[in-house]
Amino acid sequence: MCCFCSLKVTAETFTVLSYHSANPPYTFIQNKKMKGIFPDIFNRISELTGHQFNFVSFSVARGLNLFDQGKIDIEPGVNPLWRRHTKLPGIYTDFYALSREVVISKKYNQEKSPLDLYGKVLGIVRGYRYGDFETHFADNKIVKIDVRSELELLTQLNHGRIDHAIMGEATADYYQKVNHAMQFTPVLMVSELPVAMRLQPHLTSLQAQLNDVLQKMTENGEIAKIYAKYGTRP
Repeated sequence: MCCFCSLKVTAETFTVLSYHSANPPYTFIQNKKMKGIFPDIFNRISELTGHQFNFVSFSVARGLNLFDQGKIDIEPGVNPLWRRHTKLPGIYTDFYALSREVVISKKYNQEKSPLDLYGKVLGIVRGYRYGDFETHFADNKIVKIDVRSELELLTQLNHGRIDHAIMGEATADYYQKVNHAMQFTPVLMVSELPVAMRLQPHLTSLQAQLNDVLQKMTENGEIAKIYAKYGTRP
């Protein structure tokens, strides 16, 4: 008998937030279909629970605002520290993977700490949060430029419009793998934090179901296999 059979529940449909301009390898469009780590995880969760998960795409700022309004059910791959300043913090599943954020540049100049970036222009995706690293953002420290997506960050870096950028290690690895014209290197680790699924506060039943499924998917190696499919690690 399938070890997941007991997870079947009354089927419901939920919305899952993804971001405009793609956020590979987590979400991206291929042949007019949503692909990536998050769709693969939710496809498997759907198989195990009977629930349907519909991805909806918005900019980061717009997506977070819609979650605050209760119009999006789930935001995947989130650490609670990133959303502590939002109007609606939400509830979280158990952690199932790590998110590693890095500073990248076209070349390594012996950077050892954020102090080595003072006087430089650094790009970030608007709406993303970087904890204590943000204390270094100021006109007389690190000059911060906001953009709409990771791809825009890499384009600006590639054209020399910014000196550095912050992005997820998995995303940086993905873009370098699929586009060899984008040459850059990690120079500093910003953070390494566990991530979970962020849910609307009333979805406590779904929270328990996801905890059960994610635990089993982690224990049997399914989460690791999904990440490995896209050339990265959980």
